[in-house]
Amino acid sequence: MNRFSIADTDRLAERRRPFDRLESRIVRKWLAKPEMATREQVEQLRYVLSFAKLTQVRNRDGVDVYVGGINALHALHMQEVIEQRMADGGVKSVLKSLDELVIRTARARRAALDHLPLDRDSLEEEVTTRVLAVASGGGGGSGYVYPGVYESLERNGMQPSLMTGTSIGSLMAMFRCRFARYDPAPMIAAARSLAWTKVFRVMEANSRYGLPATLRLYLQHALGHLFRHPEGRALRLSDLGIPLYVVATGITVDALKHDVDYYENFINRDLKRSSGFSVRSIVKTVGILREFLSQRDALRTVALGRAEGTEDFDVLDAAGFSAAIPGVIHYDVVRDDPRMHRILDNLYADFGISRLGEGGMVSNVPSRIAWESVVSGDVGRRNVLVLALDCFAPNRRSLAWLPLQQLVRSANVDKERAFADCYLTFKRVPSPVNLVPTLKGVFQAMRWGRESVAPELPYLKEMMRPIAVIPELARQK
Repeated sequence: MNRFSIADTDRLAERRRPFDRLESRIVRKWLAKPEMATREQVEQLRYVLSFAKLTQVRNRDGVDVYVGGINALHALHMQEVIEQRMADGGVKSVLKSLDELVIRTARARRAALDHLPLDRDSLEEEVTTRVLAVASGGGGGSGYVYPGVYESLERNGMQPSLMTGTSIGSLMAMFRCRFARYDPAPMIAAARSLAWTKVFRVMEANSRYGLPATLRLYLQHALGHLFRHPEGRALRLSDLGIPLYVVATGITVDALKHDVDYYENFINRDLKRSSGFSVRSIVKTVGILREFLSQRDALRTVALGRAEGTEDFDVLDAAGFSAAIPGVIHYDVVRDDPRMHRILDNLYADFGISRLGEGGMVSNVPSRIAWESVVSGDVGRRNVLVLALDCFAPNRRSLAWLPLQQLVRSANVDKERAFADCYLTFKRVPSPVNLVPTLKGVFQAMRWGRESVAPELPYLKEMMRPIAVIPELARQK
């Protein structure tokens, strides 16, 4: 069903992530105290670390060449030496061994080129150039800060090679991924025209693939005109200018403690018809999510766009399912669409699920999927920096949401953070229940996003800047 199993991810993370963390620490320390080393020294050290973590490299013929075997002993030695030096005296201590580390790396590089079907250009591109993956987490209306981050990345010359999104994160990411170059105009146009009654209605239709809930999410009606292919059909995930994987939760029969009528009428009496959610409906939502999160073994992580057979999933359908909170928001494909019905029927059979819903129950900040997707070769190169955006991180300024924020963090976010090279939280965000903000509210949220990412931009720019190739050793005659 997925090209990468959990065991594959854990094995490769054990092999590669220590070098990612070392490189990140060194760059941050150098940016804080640039007098400790020259740029040339830092780049040589980064080359050493980047080469040591190699597992596979795609050569000029498009073939993935396994480098992990021939590089294994070299990588182990590099990790032991550099970690010990860092523990003893930090970056300055590592620099004392830099000449030796560079020589050993040059020898290991020569061995790989001499014994493997690998061309020099492909190898050096993999070692010296990173790709950017952005994971946008769930959190309701708080996620309107994300476009401000996307805008800052674009202005600073950092274009994602892949994005992952959960719930509101997938909704924001689908606007970013429409084209390779960032264009905020469609999202602003949507914000200008949307209203609560246009996006949500009290449940009016039968459910087929989604879990029934009080509110029905009408994404196709509200945004369909913005996500059309030039041919006139609905835009699919495979059409996007930047690959996007949308996280949804596959709900098995064992996860359902109640009959479907219970979920359909869950917050009927507690909903403010004119303005959305009441305090009582929020409390009940926390309770129902806690109930599902207590049964994690009965939930399945479904990465739409990456799971086999979902590459052509309609973009709006993917985001809709990812944002469907059990008992609160229902999304479904009940229209006459044989192609989407076939994709969903096959997906349900493959995963053994009966419903699709809110992705935050399994991966609220999907940095692991972003990391493993790149490392498994989905975008060609594997040297990745993962920027994780979390608009729903625990925040004592919003005490009403703190229990759920802490629950989600312990349920899956803490594990996901291990795969993020930069984990960004936000000091100020809109309310999670402000799902359809005014245009003024959208612009304000974007500003908060830009302000939050600004301190991280020097680090991100440095990590994404290509590094120099270390010199070749003179061959002995």
